[in-house]
Amino acid sequence: MKPFINKACLLAICVLCAACSVQAKEKTAEPAVQPPKKETQAQTTTAKDPVQRLRDWDAKLNTLETAFEQTSSYDGVVISRSRGKLYYKKAGNLLRLDTLDDEQKTDQSAVTDKKVLKVLDAKGKVITSGAWADWVNGQPNKALFDFGNYSALLDAHRATVFSSSAQRVILLLTPKDGSDYKLYLLLDPKEYFPQTIIIEADLMQTKADLKNTVKNKSVSQNLFKEVLAK
Repeated sequence: MKPFINKACLLAICVLCAACSVQAKEKTAEPAVQPPKKETQAQTTTAKDPVQRLRDWDAKLNTLETAFEQTSSYDGVVISRSRGKLYYKKAGNLLRLDTLDDEQKTDQSAVTDKKVLKVLDAKGKVITSGAWADWVNGQPNKALFDFGNYSALLDAHRATVFSSSAQRVILLLTPKDGSDYKLYLLLDPKEYFPQTIIIEADLMQTKADLKNTVKNKSVSQNLFKEVLAK
């Protein structure tokens, strides 16, 4: 199955539900990603509550560029894996996701202003479009797309410090509406910016690792031209 395109889907917006997944090879069972464990190192104290620190950087985040690797597993077996780059710009609420092939070349992209979402092929041609809300509500790991809106994410969850050490701080978020899932944010202990995002629901687990993250630097407006065009 080609990234971003799920041929079994009849609705256009569901095409993108495969955007963040490259199917694992058939007949190859891999161990699932393990949930975070409480650190064995000595606990550390911080000058501020981690939840407030998370809100602080969220409020001042204007742009973001990061690579990501995402893995999903079901009942202990890896079922999909993907890699790519994410670009975010607060002005205009702009977001772009590029999925990469094995040669690290852009395979397909998704561009949105969080109103309309457009899917592009490797040459940058729009192949389908739909409502952002329809797509994001079907994503297993919404937190990967919620940069600039983490305060709302925190408001909708009960947050507790699952673990804290010199290497990382882990927040556990459980939904206030009673939904049956757990969301873990593995944070850098200095800036409290996410390094890893994990969501667990029933037998499904999705883990996204963020790498080479650059914050509040110039991001080209041209990356979002498909949704900016009138």
